Amino acid sequence: MQLIIAEKPSLGRNIADAIGGMTRRNGYMEGRDYLVTWVFGHVFELADIEYYNPRPAGARGWSFDNIPCFPHEFVYRLKEGDDGVKRQFDLIRSLCNRPDVTAVVNAGDADREGEIIVRTCVRRALAEPKPQLRLWLPDQTADTIRQALADLPPDEGYDNLANEGYARTYIDWLWGTNLTRYATLLTGRLLRVGRVIVPIVKAIYDRDLAIRNFRPTTYYGVASRTVVKGEELLLTSREEFDRDHRADAQALADAYNALPTVVTDKKSKVDYLPPGKLYALSTLQNVLGKKYKMSMKDSLAIVQTLYERGFLTYPRTNSEYLATAEKDKVRRILSGVGKLGYPVAFRDSKYIFDDSKIESHSALTPTYKIPAAGDLNEREKQVYSTVFRRFVAVFCQEPCRVEKSELHLKTGDREEFILRGTAIVQPGGSIRDQQVIDTCNKYGIAMAFCGLRLFHH
Repeated sequence: MQLIIAEKPSLGRNIADAIGGMTRRNGYMEGRDYLVTWVFGHVFELADIEYYNPRPAGARGWSFDNIPCFPHEFVYRLKEGDDGVKRQFDLIRSLCNRPDVTAVVNAGDADREGEIIVRTCVRRALAEPKPQLRLWLPDQTADTIRQALADLPPDEGYDNLANEGYARTYIDWLWGTNLTRYATLLTGRLLRVGRVIVPIVKAIYDRDLAIRNFRPTTYYGVASRTVVKGEELLLTSREEFDRDHRADAQALADAYNALPTVVTDKKSKVDYLPPGKLYALSTLQNVLGKKYKMSMKDSLAIVQTLYERGFLTYPRTNSEYLATAEKDKVRRILSGVGKLGYPVAFRDSKYIFDDSKIESHSALTPTYKIPAAGDLNEREKQVYSTVFRRFVAVFCQEPCRVEKSELHLKTGDREEFILRGTAIVQPGGSIRDQQVIDTCNKYGIAMAFCGLRLFHH
């Protein structure tokens, strides 16, 4: 038997469903070749300062006497005050040490935090060494899970990822625990200090100071607004005049108005307009915040839910590119998207696939598992359709062709103006029949954004 330990109960259920034929037990599932159980996120946490530096006799609460604290070796302890956590760890320990369990599989999330959550638990559960393997899942679809189970690498191959996770955790503890206590004791009120909090607060503080100390000033510029064939053309002089020289600005305007303006050069070329990049988590949250007024906390929770339900790939990514090893997976997703009527085609481009632009996880994309009507609530539809539209845009069958033009105009011998414009020659992929509209209405998905055109019913 192989014991699979998932980071969350929902992932454990998805793994068991992908394996199939498993029987539910109390706190785990059992099949012919696998046992599947789970933790609840961080079941172990770093010991507090009092574990390393006990309080002086008779002292209560926080004190200057036992800070700063720099442990020679960090100690993890089972999370206190949660009987459910203790029961689950006792179960994991008994399963790890069953005689018929020949290997333990780490099925934490595919990142450094997920790596150490399960690894820390297994280290404390195993009485005798057993092989430890890794189940690495970029998404939680059944096919991806089964494919990953067929080739489980040793967990030691992820030692550097775990070391990175432990290092970040230790630094957070050293910085946050010591300085939070120090600042709180110094001021008499709770002041949270952290590796992330401090630079964010500093940035907000600097911005507030800049706004508070801003002093508006009046200046004058010279501009010409002309309507040609219904389009407004704006020519703006580079010269500026402070508030005491308004007469000089008026004199320049009068001089320009008395001179002829001629086109001295014209350049134009037809080019392809690329779609936006695939989404990293931060760029997706930025779009959702602007378009739907969705907070970063809410958008992250929704993306995580869609990932756990198998509709989106792993969300905590800072990359806008896909790995070259994912080309076959992308072809399969495009095949499903194409059957819905979207004008998509596979494109092998460094604009999309670039291993050098990926640290650990590829960009966010939909999976081949497309939600059925009624599967998503309104907010989930907004998030899913945003990722879906961008994916379709990147793989649009017909690129958007534009004509870029540049005009050079000169007013007498004084100043040259440059006008630039872009006109669509051929829009990107387009809606061709009612089938696509019907499909989008069925799944609650907004029409695909291709090139410069946003189609919607």
